[in-house]
Amino acid sequence: MDYPGLKVKVADLARLWKARQVLIEESGTAIGLIQELKFIVAGVTAIKPDRDKITRMSLASAKFEAGQVYLPTQASWLAELEAELFAFPGSSHDDQVDSISQAILHGNSGLAIWLRLAGY
Repeated sequence: MDYPGLKVKVADLARLWKARQVLIEESGTAIGLIQELKFIVAGVTAIKPDRDKITRMSLASAKFEAGQVYLPTQASWLAELEAELFAFPGSSHDDQVDSISQAILHGNSGLAIWLRLAGY
């Protein structure tokens, strides 16, 4: 997706899901995106991961194991998400896994974490 399209998509999804916080990894072109979105989307938060994807998911997996991450029992996207989660890190697709781990680690407050993804 090109930059203008990405900016519109993030704003649209934030409005659709009434997001209170939107995490964006602070790197490359996202730095400019973060600065622009702060004026049109409430709760835009720049995050700078201090570990690689595998380490982040290893840390976040403790929340899954402790039963603190909830997924719906039925959703059109659930099988695809589960396949990506279970294949990680051996899969060529890991964007959802990476986003989930960053959200879990960023919100590491000891409370149950609800994942609200498109279509839920």
